[in-house]
Amino acid sequence: MKQEIRTTNLETSREDTEQQNPPNPLPPAVNWHFWPWCNYGCKFCFATFEDLPSSKKMSKKEALTIPKMLADAGVKKLTFVGGEPTLCPYLGELLEEAKRVGLTTCIVSNGTGLTESFLDEWGHHVDWVGLSIDASNDELHMKIGRGAKRDLTRAKSQHLEVSIEVWNRCVARGIKMKLNTVVCKQNKDDNMMALINTLRPDRWKVFQVLPVKGQNDANIEDMTITDEEYQSWVERHRNQNHLGIKMICEENDVMRGSYAMMDALGRFYSNTSGGHSYGPSVFEVGVDEAWAQNDFIKERFVAREGEYDWSNTRRLPMAVEGVLEGCQ
Repeated sequence: MKQEIRTTNLETSREDTEQQNPPNPLPPAVNWHFWPWCNYGCKFCFATFEDLPSSKKMSKKEALTIPKMLADAGVKKLTFVGGEPTLCPYLGELLEEAKRVGLTTCIVSNGTGLTESFLDEWGHHVDWVGLSIDASNDELHMKIGRGAKRDLTRAKSQHLEVSIEVWNRCVARGIKMKLNTVVCKQNKDDNMMALINTLRPDRWKVFQVLPVKGQNDANIEDMTITDEEYQSWVERHRNQNHLGIKMICEENDVMRGSYAMMDALGRFYSNTSGGHSYGPSVFEVGVDEAWAQNDFIKERFVAREGEYDWSNTRRLPMAVEGVLEGCQ
């Protein structure tokens, strides 16, 4: 009997430990792809969500409950992603709610919706903005599809010009800035350091273009690069990074399975299988159970420095007007 009691106590202790330290805990940073539509035509897009049933999404009322659900589950930073998140008419209210429950906020955007009026009204709820710029000039952006769809039909892109204007607006309001760059066949020989040294982002994330089944099948064969080509691009820019700008380099093996991602239906999903694998909605089973069914590789999250000091004490503005002339 004593042996049975001792075994039972050990099993209970193990269960308690697992409950306190779950094997796959939800990381402190979540990327919420809450708005699946976009006004850009990027050919390599990792998140077209064409597999979403009839492009459905949760209601505004449901969406406004997500920040608290995540905060209650231990999340500290919520990144609003698309599609293009600024197309959502209630993004400002989501940002306000996220700040109300204590989350650090970030928007990853092509910049087109980060207008003066939007930032005047909601900018004080934004801690970080991640702008996507892939090249030193818009001729390359045109080849990539990085531009408004209406502009691309006229064989031009104005993305870099728009981005510089948005960068100034955000910096002037004390928003911390990330730059996201995808390296692909079309821009693998480009040199962005003149632009980067002028912008001086707080973080520069450099991705190897990632094939994702069901998301970018149509164009990806013409855009993929070898690991050696990606590393060559990285080393070329590292060697010219004289200001010590923080570069986070994410090759394909690091990207897969290293993000906590939620879609427009409130489902965590993973790309470890090569495509998107969706779990149940948090509205059906709760955040903890929904996350427990998701495939996530913590070691890769750590390797790409997914957790960092993302606090934001509003800083003095720094304008970057005139940068275009030196980077074309």
